[in-house]
Formats: sequence, structure tokens, C-alpha cells
Amino acid sequence: MTAPRSLLLVEDSDADAIALQRIASRLPSPMTVVRMRDGESALDYLYRRGAYASASRPALVLLDLHMPGMSGREVLAQLKADPALRRIPVIIFSSSEDPGDVEGAYAEGANSYLFKPEPGAQLEAAAQALQAFWLTAARLPEEPGAAP
Repeated sequence: MTAPRSLLLVEDSDADAIALQRIASRLPSPMTVVRMRDGESALDYLYRRGAYASASRPALVLLDLHMPGMSGREVLAQLKADPALRRIPVIIFSSSEDPGDVEGAYAEGANSYLFKPEPGAQLEAAAQALQAFWLTAARLPEEPGAAP
């Protein structure tokens, strides 16, 4: 059996994070969800700083755009500017349907932009589709130095 793929969820809304984590626990394939509440913590996790020194790299980042402090677009820009991190797919998961947000996210290198539905059946369907494509069908690069 393969180890569960991990997803880094960067989300300031407790309700949205709890709903996604609950859905992830019921998905058919194992998936570990690590949640960070803000952009600064997400970067600490990804760069393995401080308390996250032994953190493993996620297979995927699910990133909210509008958070207090560092915005999701700022986090995205830093990830895509770093040769060690830019290969991790970043999916923007936002309640914003503003065309400027969508355009800006893709301009900064987002791999996809998903509109965040309300918790319930639509959110569960979105999580299933996300897992089916990004963590099951798509071939993602292994972390450098990881055993095949």
C-alpha cells in the first residue's frame, strides 16, 4: 500500500478547513491534510523552518487567496519563484469570482483556480474531483531525494 499523499491547505476560515478535512477523511484514497491558517505559516511549513523542520513536502497546495496578513497571491508568487518549490501544484481555492483574482492567480503561476462552494454536497464533489485528478490521475513529481 502506498503512503497517503499530503495536501497543504492554507485557509483562514475554520469552518471551511474543518469541512474540507472531514470530507478528506471520507475520500476513497488516503489523503493527509495539513492545515495552515495564514501565508506566513504556510511558507514556514514549506521551507521547513522552526517547528516544521521535519515536515514533508506536500503533493499539492490548496491556497485561499484572501487571508489576513500575507495574501494567497503573495504566497503563490514566492512558491513559483523558488526552484525547489515551484514544481508543487498550487490550486487556488477561493470564494472570489472576481476576474481580476482569477487572472492574477494564473499570472502568478497557479495551476488551477477553483471556486469554493458552500460546505455540503458541492464542496464534497469539488474535493472528490480535486483528489481524482491531482492526487490520483495526474503524475506529480516526487520530492527531490525521496525514495521511488
